[in-house]
Amino acid sequence: MITNQQSKETNLLIPLSQYIRSGRSPINLRWAIQVHGSQMEDFGAIIRYGNRWLVSENELFDWLRHQARENHD
Repeated sequence: MITNQQSKETNLLIPLSQYIRSGRSPINLRWAIQVHGSQMEDFGAIIRYGNRWLVSENELFDWLRHQARENHD
């Protein structure tokens, strides 16, 4: 069982450019931010820090699942 502390430790914020280079994103994040940026921010998938975007991978995947459910209904 994952504790709340372990969950926080595994949910790091990664700079957008670094996350894109990692190849772990299943979508074009720059496009998604242009189209759905405010919704992604509200969901916690991305965070604006100054002029940089930070990605929360766990919330990003949760947001994608949420989008899939909304578009499926």
